[in-house]
Amino acid sequence: MEPTGKIALVIAGSTLGQFEASPQEAIRALLPEALAPLCDVVEWSRQPSSHYTIRLTTDLLEMLRSLVRDGYGGIVVASGTDVMEEMAYLTDLLWPYPQPVVFTGASSPARRSSNEGLANLQQSLIAAASRPAWGLGVLVCSRGELFAASEVAKVYSHRGQDFMAPGTGPVGEVVLEDLYIGRTPRRPAALSDLVIPAKDVELLWASLGGGELILASLARTEGLNGLILGGFGTGNVPPPWIPHLKTLIRRHVSVVVTSRCQMGRVLSLYDFEASAKRLFEMGVLDGGNLRPLQARLRLAVGLGAGMDPRELQSYLLG
Repeated sequence: MEPTGKIALVIAGSTLGQFEASPQEAIRALLPEALAPLCDVVEWSRQPSSHYTIRLTTDLLEMLRSLVRDGYGGIVVASGTDVMEEMAYLTDLLWPYPQPVVFTGASSPARRSSNEGLANLQQSLIAAASRPAWGLGVLVCSRGELFAASEVAKVYSHRGQDFMAPGTGPVGEVVLEDLYIGRTPRRPAALSDLVIPAKDVELLWASLGGGELILASLARTEGLNGLILGGFGTGNVPPPWIPHLKTLIRRHVSVVVTSRCQMGRVLSLYDFEASAKRLFEMGVLDGGNLRPLQARLRLAVGLGAGMDPRELQSYLLG
């Protein structure tokens, strides 16, 4: 492994608690001899990832961008894993640099006695310091595998292989002290400017006969910027939702329909009431193959960038 320059390890969660020695000394003890002197620890936050918000993640992103401007050649972000897929995805949408950012986390409480967290840190630092990781955008490292932020999902909360990329798999892996990249992931074009995403973008999942009371409340909420619908199948929703959606659209709230299926896609296959086709005719935007969590973040970024409906639609499908 040929290091690409200084590496920053950003502590964005409670990871420090697992170190008996000082964080800097402990991290250096994990690393190959050639890499250890190049790593700096930046303590940013110790709060659980479930306490994070879009705005807090944007603040973290602003700090990560400043590290690149300060000359760091790679960054590892160590945090909790509850919302890591969302933190990584939002960072990826606004990461225009070739330098890699690798998110990783410690083991869950169910595996507290394992050394998985330290292994994740070691492998993430090796990846962030490796030239093959440049240009891949934001990555998530778990158990030696690297996943693209645009593809990764947390699939387990209590055992190994927390993260996977359904339908695609990892983009690479760390073996001993080397990084091997198998493919280049497809990711949306990152916005070069640091956009402050819209704050009030909500997400409503379709369920068997459910959701109308929540949607009725949202339709009366002042200040709502956008709404993502996690629809059935190819983007269909319950018929009682329609009057409330029409109210939101009349108020110029951006509404996007997605599929709640893990690997779904919105399609205009049907012409019955509350089908995706009818939603499009009302003015609902097409979320394509974005997962609902991804669509929420992309819509928030697009709204924060001041995109009009046509630009938003292109951005969601881009």
